[in-house]
Amino acid sequence: MQNNLTAAIIIPARYGSTRFPGKVLKMLNGKTVLEWCYQAAVRSQAGPVLIATDDPRIQKAAAQFNAPSVLTSSLCPSGTDRVYEAAKSRPEDVIINLQGDELFVEPDTVQKILSALRRDPEAAIATAAAPLLDAGKINSPHTVKVVLSAQGRALYFSRSPIPHASKTTPGPVYLEHIGIYAFRKTSLEQFVRLPVGRLEALEGLEQLRALENGLPIQVVTVGSAPVNINVPEDLEHAARRLKEQHA
Repeated sequence: MQNNLTAAIIIPARYGSTRFPGKVLKMLNGKTVLEWCYQAAVRSQAGPVLIATDDPRIQKAAAQFNAPSVLTSSLCPSGTDRVYEAAKSRPEDVIINLQGDELFVEPDTVQKILSALRRDPEAAIATAAAPLLDAGKINSPHTVKVVLSAQGRALYFSRSPIPHASKTTPGPVYLEHIGIYAFRKTSLEQFVRLPVGRLEALEGLEQLRALENGLPIQVVTVGSAPVNINVPEDLEHAARRLKEQHA
């Protein structure tokens, strides 16, 4: 147990999202998606929270709700590279990469991911998953699935339905990956220096780079996956969820 490990949360926020440009600045119930995400990160109390972006518009928006931010290179090939650029000068032992559209993440989920790294010195990265029962999401490439070892290590992540269910079994078959990662700082540096892997390129999932290169990913299982925003249609669902939470 490494209870003395310190942590910081870095939110990579890019304006030019491929599927939904500018989504972090879209308004939801009077606040931007980014502000909701930042507030969720702060509530986790895992450590200081920083927004890393390549766009002055996002940095200006962050300043309006008093969130610290850093302007990174526009050439970062991924969100994790952006997180690393912002993390290089930080003193913390663990860097938590929280995607800018994870506005409904539970504080307890962030703490569980951090605790997984503290408990397991052999894990390079920790993340989370939740049981997946919705048939539409099981077959959707926008929902990433993960399969685990008996010890909770990630064996594979895919946009396809995995594992293939050849027969009916009791209990949930599928796990939905939740896009939050806690990296040991040394593992984060190792990760960004690795070349893009073949499986990573095929699936469009950068976490496969870690698995292809033998970096162990420990996965904690939580009750349910938070709603996130991948396409414009998700905004309406998110707005309804926020109204329910703040009714």
